[in-house]
Amino acid sequence: MGQLAFLNEDKLFDGWCIRFTGFDGEEKVACGVSIAALKASDPSLQRHGLLPAEAFLASFDGLLVAIHDAARRKYDRCEFESAGDVRVLVHRRDLSP
Repeated sequence: MGQLAFLNEDKLFDGWCIRFTGFDGEEKVACGVSIAALKASDPSLQRHGLLPAEAFLASFDGLLVAIHDAARRKYDRCEFESAGDVRVLVHRRDLSP
């Protein structure tokens, strides 16, 4: 298993997480960051109530380096999700200092 790389930002908000793609060589790796992780890590996001997708996407952009680093660490440790389409999901605990 190689280093997880992020070549383009094809982010997609699905209502539960923001999905993005990592690459291990030619292999695509479905990644995501949970909405709870974004809310816990970005003080500019409201903690309660409905927010537009654009708010979460802007938060993702602001936390991009930390999210990618957390996804790489999880991938390197083979911490994969047991179910669903997202293989590496960054949770709140993964972004905590």
